Amino acid sequence: MEEKPQLALDQRLSSAAAVIDALGGTKAVAELLDVGQSAVSNYRKQGFPARSHFILSKLCAERGLNVADAVFGGISLAAQPSARAAAALPRAQALDLFTKDGYGALATPVLQPAAPFIDRLGEEMRRRLYMFADPAGEQLCLRPDLTIPTALAYLANGETGRKQYAYEGMAFRYQSRGAGKPEEFIQAGLEIMGGDDSDTDDAQVLRHIVQAVNALGVTAFDIRLNHFAMLPLFLDGLDLSRRAAARLNRAYHQSADFAAFIVQMSREQARFDDMDTQNLNPNGPVIAGRSPADIQARLDRLREDAQSGLSQAQADAVSRYMQLAGPIDDVLSDMRALAPAAALDDVATYWHKLLEATGLSGKNVTLNMTGGRKMAYYTGLSFEIIVPALGAQKVIAAGGRYDDLLASLGAENPTQAVGGALALERIAAAARLSGERS
Repeated sequence: MEEKPQLALDQRLSSAAAVIDALGGTKAVAELLDVGQSAVSNYRKQGFPARSHFILSKLCAERGLNVADAVFGGISLAAQPSARAAAALPRAQALDLFTKDGYGALATPVLQPAAPFIDRLGEEMRRRLYMFADPAGEQLCLRPDLTIPTALAYLANGETGRKQYAYEGMAFRYQSRGAGKPEEFIQAGLEIMGGDDSDTDDAQVLRHIVQAVNALGVTAFDIRLNHFAMLPLFLDGLDLSRRAAARLNRAYHQSADFAAFIVQMSREQARFDDMDTQNLNPNGPVIAGRSPADIQARLDRLREDAQSGLSQAQADAVSRYMQLAGPIDDVLSDMRALAPAAALDDVATYWHKLLEATGLSGKNVTLNMTGGRKMAYYTGLSFEIIVPALGAQKVIAAGGRYDDLLASLGAENPTQAVGGALALERIAAAARLSGERS
């Protein structure tokens, strides 16, 4: 077989086929995306599906590959129509709460290019986009939140240093019939982009969001925390194969049914355990038109796939991890019991410093290992502020850290970012409840 020439790092890759070759070929990309090799062969001809853009663009950036905008959904800041501007909104009470603390007010268009949202939101959020094509053929969507528009504005303005933004405006998400949730709502929030002290910025954002909730009249609420560095540390403590850990980390952010994915991986391992691991005689007979070498190659692939699965004990540990919820020290203790080798000391220190810096020590704060997974771009802290009495609309504020997002949108250098947002209609309903109880 003719060997493909090595691509130079500065060579611009303008097709899916070129990206696949640069990432190691069909088999390597199939493993990275956890799909069959036949699917990757189709990507060579038809292009990558939107759900793979975020993963692949991040990998290409990590490896220093220069990829044309069109390969991953046509994201091009320069190509955004300059005539598309944000509507002027009156200054509102929630926005003023943030601007008085040093955040600059920012307005972004309701109409947004669809590509950045399609492949950077989790499976659940992606299904709730309102998308359409304008008369010129550009794929647009109604913004489902204001974080990605703010990130695009940061890049379009050529910002490179630390910036603090605040915003207030309409957002739109499809809701299934009978969900009891509005499909358009007002979101107010803040973002810190380009910082260099993630722990301090995490605490600042969470503190200001909690202060805003209080200032808007909500006095009783719960806070649920998560951190997406915790799962990799936990998996390290389970002695998984590198590929098994990578598959679980991807599915944790992207799979609509993570529990089913865990079961699938345990079944793969069970098939491997039952498999005859002896090699075939290379001089044996041809069977059904296939040579012993062909059959052996197929068996080797099956074994390799199965070895990236989970033993039943490992699958049970991961399933129990996903059910952990409660006071921080209790959850960390349970994690150590499930994976004794997990290096969790730094995590414990982070949480204690965060609570101290935000003034939340002793409050109703819990860790919840399923929290924040709706937004696939989160990389670190995730938080939700909850008023259980509101039922389906109980999450009145949420946010988190997303250090990979700006690089995936075109930032030349790694750019830290963290933010949070309030759902103002839910805040108002929670404030009424607080007033009734006082």
